[in-house]
Amino acid sequence: MNKSQIELIIRISETRSFTKAGEELHMTQPAVSRTVASIESQLGTKIIKRDKKNGIFFTEVGERVLVIFRKIFNEFHKIDELVAAEQGLEVGTVHVGADPTACSRFLPKIIRTIEEKYPRLEIKLWEGTIEQVKKWLRTECVDVGIIIPPDKEFDTIPLLKEQLVVVMHSDHPLYQKETINIHDLQEENIVMEKGGYEEQIYTLFRDHNLTPKVRFEMEYIETGLSMIQEGLGVTITTEKNSGTLPDQVVFRELKPVTYRETNLAVQDCKHMSKATDAFIQTALTLFAADDLEMN
Repeated sequence: MNKSQIELIIRISETRSFTKAGEELHMTQPAVSRTVASIESQLGTKIIKRDKKNGIFFTEVGERVLVIFRKIFNEFHKIDELVAAEQGLEVGTVHVGADPTACSRFLPKIIRTIEEKYPRLEIKLWEGTIEQVKKWLRTECVDVGIIIPPDKEFDTIPLLKEQLVVVMHSDHPLYQKETINIHDLQEENIVMEKGGYEEQIYTLFRDHNLTPKVRFEMEYIETGLSMIQEGLGVTITTEKNSGTLPDQVVFRELKPVTYRETNLAVQDCKHMSKATDAFIQTALTLFAADDLEMN
């Protein structure tokens, strides 16, 4: 199998469409079907199936083959990058996995800077929950992910450390206190942010022999802030994560002082591509100042 065939299978996995994958690679749909059939003939097994309910999906062996194809394709990219490096160029594609909050907070600034500094680097985004990002890292769907907290399964590089705060309505009795102790929240209705952010909050309560009284769970912080604006509870997050607060929504510092660490994660720092390293170094340069300011 050649590089083009392997790339086609990867594009099909990303688009879940023969037609879209073909369009991206300038191939007709019949040509895509013939290439897939040829690959399956060489392998001696079906790796892609289609049905009315699930559309295109990879078989069990197809998923395993896909992981290997991604590894092979990454090695092809490293060759291209090595050749380009000899010419003083930074080239390649970096697949980045992040949750919606991280996508909106970090990636626009990183991508704009990379486009200015490395015009031949391409960034592709994979948006999902933090657990999905970890899965994409394991299966090498993405080259780098933004995760919290650190995970021993991956090589992680600290990006940002931010202090947790309690966000509430300005009429809430706790707002009269200068700082909120974790014990003050035992009977409060908690609006819990999901997507991987909840793990640290549950751990914080457990460490103090408490159980949070979770009234609502939310995927997006904006939803939680709207609920808080209506007096439906409080939430624990970071000041910058909450962005611009709605009217009558305020925050207080949480005690004991607790930090949320945001990390860049890769499978193996020693074997990451020059393009991935360029992405990571750009991110660190842009957001290190924020971390120093906070500390």
